Amino acid sequence: MLRPYSSDVEAIAPTAFIFHVSRCGSTLLSQVLAMDETNIVLSEVPFFDEMLRLPYKYPGEFTFEESNDLFKSSLQFYAQKKNAQESALFVKADSWHLLFYDRLREMYPDTPLIILYRSPAEVIRSHNMSRGMQSVPGLIEYPIFGFTEAAFTPDLDLYMSRVLEKYFLEIHRITKTDSNYLLLNYNDGMLKVIKEAFSFLGKRITPDFEERINERLRYHGKQRGFFFTEEEPIRNAAPYLKECISLYQQLEEKRLSPGTVFNKVEQ
Repeated sequence: MLRPYSSDVEAIAPTAFIFHVSRCGSTLLSQVLAMDETNIVLSEVPFFDEMLRLPYKYPGEFTFEESNDLFKSSLQFYAQKKNAQESALFVKADSWHLLFYDRLREMYPDTPLIILYRSPAEVIRSHNMSRGMQSVPGLIEYPIFGFTEAAFTPDLDLYMSRVLEKYFLEIHRITKTDSNYLLLNYNDGMLKVIKEAFSFLGKRITPDFEERINERLRYHGKQRGFFFTEEEPIRNAAPYLKECISLYQQLEEKRLSPGTVFNKVEQ
């Protein structure tokens, strides 16, 4: 397996994992972190996803323990230091990896979590324009979401709303069982999101670096050749989003509560 070889690699331990519900600024945050040459940023690495999903793709052939070992070894390879400057490692997970929280927390008990989310109706609108894997029934193994076949529907927006419910429920669970996390809402504006993330990570934004950030924010997160255009808020969400919006609003109350204090990452 990978472990005998990865153990000899000089690698950086994860500084933080970036979780997200999709289409909520995690790509842009990762790109800004990558602008700092001292950071290694691993964003939605397909090989990581393959290792984590082995027990679901090949039930009976791989145990969760074997899958976890392969994930840790592969992360060790990808996190190799290329030069003396590199000192931090950020791993942006796929959105459905929120549902692997228990496994990741067991493997990395002390690694901080940055969790991004967004108004559910706006996430659905984004997937209308460009579908992600998680929004198409069957592309991600349904046991990962805890679905039965009854959850499948040809209505892709309805299906994605059910996926988002699972995501928001899991974020709620994390906030009740963990203390080493930061909640960020895309709807606050990406500059604020980035500044709060950097503060949480104990990283200073110099005036020159803020200029570079503002220049990057002029362009689309996933289509870098296109200027970013702010979308209109959705005023009247579809009825099937009622439960998801309720979970979102409860999470906002948690995030904005005066008593909510997030631990800063120690450098």
